[in-house]
Amino acid sequence: MKISDGFFKTTLSSVPYVLPYGQNIADHARSLRLNESGALLWDALSTGADKSTLLSIMKNHYNADETMLPQFESDLDSYLSTLKKLGMLSDNTLTQTACPDHVWTGNTFPALFSDNHALKYFKIGILCFSWSGPDVLFDTYFKDFSCEAAVADQAILVQTGKPSGLLEGTLLLSTAELTIFDVTDTYRFVFGTHWGIHEMRVKKDGSAAVLYCTDDYTTNHADDIFHALRFAFLIVAAWHDLFVLHSVSILYQGKAWLFSGSSGTGKSTHADLWMNQYQTPVLNGDLNILGIKDGMPCVYGLPWCGTSEIYTTTTYPLGGIVFLKQAPFNRVDFLSLDEQALCLVQRMISPSWTKDLVLKSLAFAEKLAPLTRIFRLNCTKDPEAAAVMKAAIDLSV
Repeated sequence: MKISDGFFKTTLSSVPYVLPYGQNIADHARSLRLNESGALLWDALSTGADKSTLLSIMKNHYNADETMLPQFESDLDSYLSTLKKLGMLSDNTLTQTACPDHVWTGNTFPALFSDNHALKYFKIGILCFSWSGPDVLFDTYFKDFSCEAAVADQAILVQTGKPSGLLEGTLLLSTAELTIFDVTDTYRFVFGTHWGIHEMRVKKDGSAAVLYCTDDYTTNHADDIFHALRFAFLIVAAWHDLFVLHSVSILYQGKAWLFSGSSGTGKSTHADLWMNQYQTPVLNGDLNILGIKDGMPCVYGLPWCGTSEIYTTTTYPLGGIVFLKQAPFNRVDFLSLDEQALCLVQRMISPSWTKDLVLKSLAFAEKLAPLTRIFRLNCTKDPEAAAVMKAAIDLSV
């Protein structure tokens, strides 16, 4: 037996959890909260302990006699079965060898300017971006965020043609739409053929991003370019302790309130209930970027907003976050700090391709949770759901 690749143990508010990263997140692997015995056994499994060794560890830890061994063995079998069902434990003793890193032939990044396009600048939250690429793309997607020339946190170059080096590096994750490789100090993104992008390269610190596109990318693939640039943004944002939550935001009492949940939960429906009953405008219909400034959590305007086409350029203080769960009734639950942090991380779309990237998101989630109000709303799609949630918010202010 061995612990499967792509899982690691950590603590959230001193509670032990096993969390996925990389390909496992892309495959929607679950997390697991551990009790004392589970955490003890996970540590032993991580060192390659077999079943007899695990039983001895349990016996010694609980100072038990021989009469307890049958119960320990039954509990152990149940625990190992759970790990296997969740994909966290494998009978395969062979370690998968990742593709080795390679050195790029030629420059990873060309000079980040173009003789054909004057640099333009835009600002999202505290981050400034320089743009070298077609004006039509800038004017369509970033014009509302334009700003004066400044030192750029990320330099963006969009150009036609294929890059000179096509080496893969270490595979981080792969889906039908996207494959990500780790190449020395760079992330390499390879998109599906319909995207109109040969590939995108982004420095790991987010300081530079280059898209190599097909000749027709401005006419046939503009939305794809905009969507691809979101990945580059997420990298530089996380580098500056800014994290993006999949959520709909509304403005209530001068603050941004976020409704989050898995696809189909009813985020937009719930926001519409608020708008219809309490005239609360929607700030962003799909994504919200969170940061902490001077000890206070805030929500920055973001151009990416899904299909809602609703976004804001304004920064607002964060009022709180509501995690929605479909139910035949309307009830507000108050979550423990570890549950709050876990819900935050599970709904973030910030980079989670490596253990270190997930830990960075976790650190932010644990820092944010005590600074704001976080609820779970078990809800229907009826107007009463908004009334129940509003009452809970008003009592907490």
